[in-house]
Amino acid sequence: MTIKKTPVTLRPYQRVQHPYQKLKLCRKCRAFTVLGEKQCPSCGKHALVPVEKYAAARVSWSHWRSRLLLLLLTGGGLVLAERLWELILLLAVGIALLYLLLTMQKRSTPALHRAQLEKLFLRHQNGLAAGLHRDHQSAVEVFQQGDKPRTYEMLREIGSLVQNDRLRIEQIMLLQTFRLRKDMDLMLEQLLMESFNAELVAYIGEIAKIRRDLIRENTFRYMLQHESHILKLSDGEAIMALVAGAAVRKRRYMSLYPYLLLRYARLLPKERFLRLYRHVRSHVTSSTPLYNEVMRIHEEKYKWDPDFEVQPG
Repeated sequence: MTIKKTPVTLRPYQRVQHPYQKLKLCRKCRAFTVLGEKQCPSCGKHALVPVEKYAAARVSWSHWRSRLLLLLLTGGGLVLAERLWELILLLAVGIALLYLLLTMQKRSTPALHRAQLEKLFLRHQNGLAAGLHRDHQSAVEVFQQGDKPRTYEMLREIGSLVQNDRLRIEQIMLLQTFRLRKDMDLMLEQLLMESFNAELVAYIGEIAKIRRDLIRENTFRYMLQHESHILKLSDGEAIMALVAGAAVRKRRYMSLYPYLLLRYARLLPKERFLRLYRHVRSHVTSSTPLYNEVMRIHEEKYKWDPDFEVQPG
């Protein structure tokens, strides 16, 4: 059955260095969410803050508390000083200690931020799991309302922290109902699974048509690992050929996956095969199976094609 594909507009995916940077915490009820809403999905208060900002505030408060304690101790010493030299000495020591404290705090702040985040996640691990489950339920509700693009965007955000095949399949099933375009902010690596999945293979085939740059080593390995299952699909061979065409994009991939190219070189379109042909002539030993197969195809289909003429020099 052919799936009806609808044209959609997807918001760009905001990439971060660490997945937890997408998390927000409610200052009122301590609920977590990854959906980027302004209003807490649990208590309804406008009290959501990024977890990084929350951890930074905790560290900052700890720093100020240490500084205040040092100032109070120094001030108490100044009050008790009886001689001028004692006053000057205590003041100098206080300033030196404050400078040393500020320097140490500045150097230790990144490590303290990480420690505070680890402490936060460890203390609230059940709340974090509950928050992400609540986010998923919100996505299901949006899907039931008929807003598939928004549902996919929500699942995509949840998937930055929750990595399981169920969530990947849900995203792939939604993507398969969209009319995909080259200008869309699409992803592939994050959706790969260990087991064979026909919907994932079909999605890889779509990506191979419009965004070959997204097909990288993990995808090649997945396709080769499940090649026997893929070839049982009605369009499995065509999809494998599309992926082989993506491998022609880089010399590194052509060197890493010669047997992928060997098996599907005959199905490559002319411009893909021409790139492979030039690579083989320049970089592949003439005694290898890939070289022989490419030369055979050239002799059979492109022998008189001027585009395949060897350039002098």
